[in-house]
Amino acid sequence: MLYRRQRNLSPLIVTAAALLSLALGFLAGRVTAPRPTLASLIAPSALHARQAAGALEIVPLEYARAQQGNAGSLDAARTAARQAQSELDAAALLRQLNPGGMREAQAALAALRSAVDAGRGADVVQAQVTRAQTALRDLQAAGTP
Repeated sequence: MLYRRQRNLSPLIVTAAALLSLALGFLAGRVTAPRPTLASLIAPSALHARQAAGALEIVPLEYARAQQGNAGSLDAARTAARQAQSELDAAALLRQLNPGGMREAQAALAALRSAVDAGRGADVVQAQVTRAQTALRDLQAAGTP
């Protein structure tokens, strides 16, 4: 016999080698991954609180236009207030870290929406916006390490 017949690798050996390499790759990835910090865990909720405060900035402007007779501006003011409430609801981690601050922010937003819906004066709406923004700012500050 001048040549040797080559043997095929067993499918069992190939499968075992593939599984072993996947396991080693997973372990290497977990070992080298950065550890989460409190700031990185809170960052998404704090972003939602900042976006809620940002949505509130246009409420007094649109409400003042609505008081001058622009019906579309009243809808814009209501939409901005609802957006602020939606963003605050998405800040779930801040609710756990500061439940009192979250209740205050929710109460301030509810009072703002009530003032807009009731057609209160622009100064009352501005005061409610200021109260809500202060509560949101306090909520963000409580969530920063």
